[in-house]
Amino acid sequence: MFTYSVQPNDSAQPVQPVHVRPEMDRMAAYIPGESLETFSSRTGIPISHLIKLNSNESPYPPPPQVIQALGNHEFYNNYPDTESAALRQALSLYTGIESKHIVVSHGSNELINLLWHIFLSVGDNIICCPPTFSLYTFITTFCGAYVLEVPRTLDYEVDVPAILAALTPETKMIVLCSPNNPTGNPICDNDVLALLETGRIVVVDEAYVEFSRNKRGLAHLVPQYRNLIVLRTFSKWAGLAGLRIGYGLFPEWIVAYMKRAQCPFEVNVAGHIGAIETLKHVDEVMLNVRRIVEERGRLFEVLSEQPYLEPIPSQGNFILSHVLDDEVTMEHVREVVESYGILLRYFQHPYLHNFMRVTVGLPEHTDKLEYALAQVQR
Repeated sequence: MFTYSVQPNDSAQPVQPVHVRPEMDRMAAYIPGESLETFSSRTGIPISHLIKLNSNESPYPPPPQVIQALGNHEFYNNYPDTESAALRQALSLYTGIESKHIVVSHGSNELINLLWHIFLSVGDNIICCPPTFSLYTFITTFCGAYVLEVPRTLDYEVDVPAILAALTPETKMIVLCSPNNPTGNPICDNDVLALLETGRIVVVDEAYVEFSRNKRGLAHLVPQYRNLIVLRTFSKWAGLAGLRIGYGLFPEWIVAYMKRAQCPFEVNVAGHIGAIETLKHVDEVMLNVRRIVEERGRLFEVLSEQPYLEPIPSQGNFILSHVLDDEVTMEHVREVVESYGILLRYFQHPYLHNFMRVTVGLPEHTDKLEYALAQVQR
């Protein structure tokens, strides 16, 4: 534990040391996908020669109308509308949910952070179903709470009976990602309905829902349940990861607490403009989504052709693959792939130490990855 104290002098009163919160010492840092800049510095490969397939970003830029609207705006010297009225109305039309249920934030990660701090006290717990998005654990620890892990089944489905058996009086939330990151499979409606019956807050992170077969997701259920929350983002499907814009669909009683806890002017002006303009041209963006889904099928075939890989069918914009240790080592796969300037996602979690995740890129990205993977066993 880190302690800070002022050096005493002869006339000073006894010094009371200042301690860092104890949970900070058991909180592992969240490690995102490596940036282009860091990878280039580490490998010596110029950024212009790199292919970034490690953070589930869209390979397509925003529509030109979005770029134009950002450039034409003349009032960046003014704060944004703290109510996000125009964006919430546009999101209401997009989701079919009244704007009174919508909270906008600086990326859906910020909504997770706020939500966890609203509900979790020291000693509380949440239930997660690994392998899943590790940020849930990171923020839970930051709150002084704990994660009860209920592992997924062998085919990566949520084990509802095991979740019900794991509940304790201190369980505040059940957190699900659908489609799940990194396995790519969605949760079925009936499983969510069964978990809602527990009375706990059920959080469904739908960051990748636009890439799934059920693009409507679970948004339509939010007004019907006092304990269902759906989180979404513009980072993946809309190509706005750099603007950090997300939103959540909440029961009205939780909206009031979210607004109370949220800092003023949470979402910057550029984020508002980018999201609103994207929703004006949603058909164009969805064309890119369809291209990604089509390329996902081809990428799955490419991965399946490698004798040392076992890819998992996905409804996200990524595919998780098991690396067969009896064929090759993960270290060797990574070394070969990186030599071609390709960034993939690797994991340190025990559930995923021999897995790698590949973001769906452009067709030419798949071509180069196919060539690199073919060199692994040569």
